[in-house]
Amino acid sequence: MNGIPISISKLLKRVRAKPLVWDTITTTIMSIVGKGIGFLIPFFIAAWFGVSSKTDSFFFAFGLILFLAQMFAPAVESVIVPFITDAIAKNEDVGEFLGRTLGISAVGLSALAVLFLMVIKPVLSILTRFSPDELNLIQTILFETAPLVILLVWTGILSGTLNAYKIFSIPALSPAFRAIVAIAFIFAFKESIGVHAIAWGYVIGEAIRLGILFLFLKKLRLFRLKFSIGWEKSFSQFFRTSSYQIIGLSVLAFTPIINQTMASWLGTGNVSLLEYANRLYLIPTTLMSSGLMVTVLSHWSIDYQTGGEAVLKKNVLNGVKAVGAGGLLLTICIFLAKDYLVSMVYGHGEFPKEQIHEVAQIFGFFLLGLTPFLIALLYSRAFLTKKNTKVLLFTAMIMVMGTIIFNLIFMQIMGIRGIALASSIVAFVSLAVLIFLFHRKTS
Repeated sequence: MNGIPISISKLLKRVRAKPLVWDTITTTIMSIVGKGIGFLIPFFIAAWFGVSSKTDSFFFAFGLILFLAQMFAPAVESVIVPFITDAIAKNEDVGEFLGRTLGISAVGLSALAVLFLMVIKPVLSILTRFSPDELNLIQTILFETAPLVILLVWTGILSGTLNAYKIFSIPALSPAFRAIVAIAFIFAFKESIGVHAIAWGYVIGEAIRLGILFLFLKKLRLFRLKFSIGWEKSFSQFFRTSSYQIIGLSVLAFTPIINQTMASWLGTGNVSLLEYANRLYLIPTTLMSSGLMVTVLSHWSIDYQTGGEAVLKKNVLNGVKAVGAGGLLLTICIFLAKDYLVSMVYGHGEFPKEQIHEVAQIFGFFLLGLTPFLIALLYSRAFLTKKNTKVLLFTAMIMVMGTIIFNLIFMQIMGIRGIALASSIVAFVSLAVLIFLFHRKTS
């Protein structure tokens, strides 16, 4: 019996001796806690609101706002890491750089959000098949959730900065605060203001999350934050590098919008069914990637400064072996249990029982692309480490074109399930492109 604790102790020592492995494990665990609560929100929405034209309208509007935010938030959160790492190594003023990034982004995003809200309704009336009442509801929800564009980008900037300092715990846990507030708000006001409670819950929750990140930064005293909207030469390189990633993510962010738009062509309820299945799919993709991809970028950025291309290539190959094996095993396990999982999650409240099997089938087709998606994320982090974001822009353009083409083919044959299958095929295509370009560049 005494041998068991000793064996565990030895194992922990071995793991701690490998900083990347230890940081990945601990960050993944904290991400499961932080983001796991957020994954409950769609399940509560399904139980409290079911499937209707109102849920279609909310998911579509919320997807548009996330589209705007995802153009910038993931880009700056990842791209900022090597720049902060460089600034720390050179003893430069991180607080001034971060303050300028926050200030300029606020001004630019505010202008973009206003322009977007002005033109979106006429565009949607042409591209979608929503009724006038649904379009009015979509527009209202867009106005309610518009602050998320700035809030999500700012939380991304602060999270990326903390990750650069290898402080992974706070960014990993912070989504839990947003989720708890959102669930509580939705529950309290679902009867009085309906789906609008979901919109306001997300906004208030994200604002509280941002406030908590600011408080932790202030408490840690890593630097003195200096807000500014002035443009200086030191900011130009960051802007040029991040712009390719931002444009690439902007292009890539069209993917869920394309999927939802095409799903709206198939009739009422299909947007909601696709979204409910996609939300389940986001659980393994997010939990598998949130810990590893965050720590990998930070550690690889430091390794690349000292070891160059050879070390980076070795790191990528080791990562592919581990992620590929883990992703394949996870895919098989979840796929075999998909019907039970969907029934357990959605088989309650207002959700139509006859739609459970359909969601499970859609979910299954999404799962086929899980492993290539995760491996592609590793290769994308390798290009980010080298600050080569042009490749990611090129790959994103291919993915969007592939999404449209494969959607048009398979939705004609399989309906809403065809859209999920198309997403998985696109994951394989993007992985093939990234592998080819990476090994061509590093050969």
